[in-house]
Amino acid sequence: MEPDAADITPNGRQPNRREKESDSAPFELHSKIDSIVLNAPVADVYACCSRFEELPRFITSLRDVQKIDETHFSFTSLLDDKEYRAVLQIVLRIPERRIAWQAMPDNFPRGVVLFEPLSNRTTEITVRLRSSIEPATLARVTRDYLTNFKRFLERKSTP
Repeated sequence: MEPDAADITPNGRQPNRREKESDSAPFELHSKIDSIVLNAPVADVYACCSRFEELPRFITSLRDVQKIDETHFSFTSLLDDKEYRAVLQIVLRIPERRIAWQAMPDNFPRGVVLFEPLSNRTTEITVRLRSSIEPATLARVTRDYLTNFKRFLERKSTP
């Protein structure tokens, strides 16, 4: 079984047991896994997911994403009518297979997107998230963001 983003350290390796125990957060993390099939080739889906500056176009809680370097992005998020600033770090990239990230501070969602080509023209993406967001809300927003992404990508790839 492959590790999820919550089990990968910033340098891309899995932490040992002592590191995991010492990293325990004062808030409870919840997990959510959801998938959607897109009518687009895996290369197009991966390319779109790799353009982090475009995330606010389908992740409605994001207000601004700025590239810091190849693996770090700052963003502003609107949660419960409050603005929060955080930094997203890409901890793993395997082209056309997966992207894993974590956010600082730790209470922001971290996760991994898996890309599975189903044919030359269809791709399934699976999102695994860990967050302090309440489970029902996490499930709802994950589904909303996947649906928004599907609409965004398929509209963009239609001539």
